[in-house]
Amino acid sequence: MLNDDDTAATAGALIAPESVAEAFLSLLRSRGIANFYINAGTDFAPLVEAYARLHNVAPDALPRPVVAGHENVSMGMAHGAYLMSGKPQAVMFHVNVGTANALCGAMNAACENVPLLICAGRTPLFESGTLGARNTRVAWAQEMFDQASVIRETVKWEYELRGGLHVEGVVDRALTIAMSEPRGPVYLTLPREVLAEKPEVTISPVPRVAVPAPTRPDAQAIATLADRLAAAEFPVISAMASGADPASVALLADLCDRYAIGYAEEQGRYLNLPTTHPLHLGFSFSPVFPHADVMLFVESDAPWIEAFAAPRAETFIAQAGVDPNFGTYPMRTHRSDLAIQCGPSALFAALAEALDARKDRIAPGRRAMLAAHAAANGAAAAASTAAELAAEGPISMAFLSATLGRVLHEDCVLFNEYSMALQHFTMTRPQSHFYLPAVGGLGWGLPAALGAKIEAPERTMVVACGDGTYMFANPVAAHHASLKHGLPVLTVIGNNARWNAVDWTARLVYPDGAMTRQDWQSVSDLRPAPDYEKLVAASGGYGVVVSKRAALEAALRKALAVVEQDRRQAVVNVICA
Repeated sequence: MLNDDDTAATAGALIAPESVAEAFLSLLRSRGIANFYINAGTDFAPLVEAYARLHNVAPDALPRPVVAGHENVSMGMAHGAYLMSGKPQAVMFHVNVGTANALCGAMNAACENVPLLICAGRTPLFESGTLGARNTRVAWAQEMFDQASVIRETVKWEYELRGGLHVEGVVDRALTIAMSEPRGPVYLTLPREVLAEKPEVTISPVPRVAVPAPTRPDAQAIATLADRLAAAEFPVISAMASGADPASVALLADLCDRYAIGYAEEQGRYLNLPTTHPLHLGFSFSPVFPHADVMLFVESDAPWIEAFAAPRAETFIAQAGVDPNFGTYPMRTHRSDLAIQCGPSALFAALAEALDARKDRIAPGRRAMLAAHAAANGAAAAASTAAELAAEGPISMAFLSATLGRVLHEDCVLFNEYSMALQHFTMTRPQSHFYLPAVGGLGWGLPAALGAKIEAPERTMVVACGDGTYMFANPVAAHHASLKHGLPVLTVIGNNARWNAVDWTARLVYPDGAMTRQDWQSVSDLRPAPDYEKLVAASGGYGVVVSKRAALEAALRKALAVVEQDRRQAVVNVICA
């Protein structure tokens, strides 16, 4: 759970707690939780008192409270903090209503294997007679027979702290399960009376339980896959989320390069392979599937969509990941001739070792052939980009994507909650690109960028979102958090005054329907569009609206300079077709 540096830095921070709330907070800090993402309520009274008492006495003994004005912002910030740090994060909300508001963020975290300790107060158990008992009328209405039922299907584990005697065991159990593969969120309720108790516990400076070591790939399965890859004419690896393990990016790049294996992806949610890799076959399967005879899909929950394109029937298909069957999905039946359970780094390292013993079986001209395909696909993408940049008329999604790709540099991190196509971007560093989580809980990008900025202040966080997703992000709360905590990020809004995904999917279902002959649909029309650029100004930021192609690049560069040089948040509201 902790590395040696974390343990050394936090072991001395333990205190003699005067309440279970103080013990709980001190435990979080000693277990490496540096920040506690909070949207507080009336159930927080013992935590408020704990922070107040210890603020000037032992401030390093507690995690820093990171307050946000909406639960979805807190959840997204914790999610983004994990993406950049690889360490579990803790969040807390107000009883059942706070849990309900946070549920969308919990779904995002669950689908992306993000280990969050999600805490919520529990309505006081007692109506009177003890410290922390009910003293507001809302307490009766907020009590549920089963509060955890709101979130149970989404989390790996849920429990309630029932007394100070087991606060250490409960915290360690929660964090251990969250960090065990496959990682994911857990849920803990904290009754107010329990937090107010006088503890009778001695807290250990380090956990007494350990996170299990990652699984190793089966040797026979690796040998079978290596045999197939070595003998293939056109082998291809694809991933959607292998880059969630940053160390895997270089391993995959080396594997493809040394053993002449192509790479292709569609809607990858992380930077899985540098976009500049010579055997990168692009971001569409259409030119790949007709040729590929062996394909390995890594951490790909929906590796392909039959309605668009599918591998040939004779293509050998292998799937790999920490849970290659995605057991939490009720239905998923993509073909698999071989399944390997392990993380990406372990997989790529084992495959490299196995292929090294089989490199004499690899056809001598295979690398040149794959490189030629990659070059042709890259040339086609470049030509498309050039044509889009040279075109006239309203700003299109493609033009916005291509222009933003020209503006961003290697220190930028793109949170892509819009149609930013990676063929327009040069990205080589792990943790440079994060796409909307698999479950599609909108409003994730801006809060996640804020949390990422906490963990990687030296990098520039850029959010690309649509106008609909921007509204889902609770922008007033998000911009307030940016100002409050000194987290400047750049938000680029592709504003077409509609939920474009609604129109697009409807046309897929009804390609000859009446709606295909109309420009606007009543259920997706967001007109009149607000002046989104003005929202950031209310929190001290810079906002600008752009409607002309010729003005876009300069506007983006100025906004980026505001973020990087002036240390202020910025919003570019781009009026799109």
